[in-house]
Amino acid sequence: MTQLTKISDNSLMSESSASKIVAVTVTFNIDHSFEASLQSYLLQLALVVIVDNSTETDAQNRVNAIAQAHPEQIILIQNGHNLGLAKAQNLGIRRALDEDADWVLLMDDDSSADPQMVEQLVRASQDYQTGPGTGIVVPKYLEQSVNREALFVTAPGGKYHWPRFAKVGFTGQPVLQNIFIAISSGSLIKAKLFDEIGMIRESFDIDYLDVDFCLRAIEAGYRIVAVRDAVLRHNLGEQTKHHFLGRHFFAWNHSARRRFTIYRNRTRIWREHLFRFPGFVLFDFMAALMDLFRIVMFEQQKSAKLKSVLKGVGLGLFGSGLRKQAINSSANTASD
Repeated sequence: MTQLTKISDNSLMSESSASKIVAVTVTFNIDHSFEASLQSYLLQLALVVIVDNSTETDAQNRVNAIAQAHPEQIILIQNGHNLGLAKAQNLGIRRALDEDADWVLLMDDDSSADPQMVEQLVRASQDYQTGPGTGIVVPKYLEQSVNREALFVTAPGGKYHWPRFAKVGFTGQPVLQNIFIAISSGSLIKAKLFDEIGMIRESFDIDYLDVDFCLRAIEAGYRIVAVRDAVLRHNLGEQTKHHFLGRHFFAWNHSARRRFTIYRNRTRIWREHLFRFPGFVLFDFMAALMDLFRIVMFEQQKSAKLKSVLKGVGLGLFGSGLRKQAINSSANTASD
């Protein structure tokens, strides 16, 4: 088993805290920019597990060279093909748990952490405890492609089962609580959460993995805390900015294929959580209407995307399959 210790005198974490945090990063056909992204958090951690889904030989060789340059800090799992995001994340998470991690940090291959991001996340996990505890601690997201700070969807007053929601930013507050969901990249997750609520939902493959996991964590009594002084720079899709009737709109520009999985998975979330979290379902329903408006007004391949949306909605609301993840961190399959 790899010894988890402080890796550098330049590490911004204390040895006692850094020795228990392992990052999991899934890569897919990366370019040269990945190494800079990785370096932004490599020295903040004891260990990084890279799970490579690359299909291109050059990208596979590039990841392998990076891992060989940091043998004490990086464990590389190369799949040789694309397993999908969920299965790859679960491979990395299981390896992190095998390394006795107390916390698992999920990172995308295009995300960069500010120098003290991990330290700030750990500090918040200790300072803002709820019963049974803070299960997920997340940073402030700066969306690089459109140069804006992402907002969080929250349950006003912590009333998760009410049909209400609010979109909020930090506005001077050091932390945000009562959060419904957070994106996976930059999420610091308590390791025991995977034993209690299960792994990442593999039947979803890519979209709404983080939504599903967050809602399951809240249902189990855990809470999500966002930290203003922990900053993650991230790209959410290939967003473009548009102007219409004096307002700004941001189009996601996802492909027709991605629109199918997005709407299949989001409507399955509605089906499963309408009565548990009506406030979140109301928010996401309104977000879906806005997304359809942006497709019609600003995006290309409108017809193909709208057809994919209809197919996804039909399967998500009325179809079978899309099994829930088993509540067993060592399980390799999902159960109904």
